[in-house]
Amino acid sequence: MDPLWMIDSGKFFGWRQGDNLYDAKGAHIGYFKGDVAYALNGEYIGEVQDGEWIGRHANRTPPRVGARESRGTIRSVPRARRSGRPSKLWKDPEL
Repeated sequence: MDPLWMIDSGKFFGWRQGDNLYDAKGAHIGYFKGDVAYALNGEYIGEVQDGEWIGRHANRTPPRVGARESRGTIRSVPRARRSGRPSKLWKDPEL
């Protein structure tokens, strides 16, 4: 499992486990197509940057994709906040 932090705020976001996305509490909230994350309903969440940051591009929104069912939860121990990497091109994902 790879931990992910929000790119702008540095707040712990959750986990990437293969092509699945889990929030900080361990709930399965989405999946990946490459490095692009989608909610279970197919809506764009954001993109992984440098393997450990997740952000939503300010000027680009990929089209919606097919919905998927939840895979339940995983055991999660949230990580500490980090200093964010603010940018005009990236903002924190909205859930």
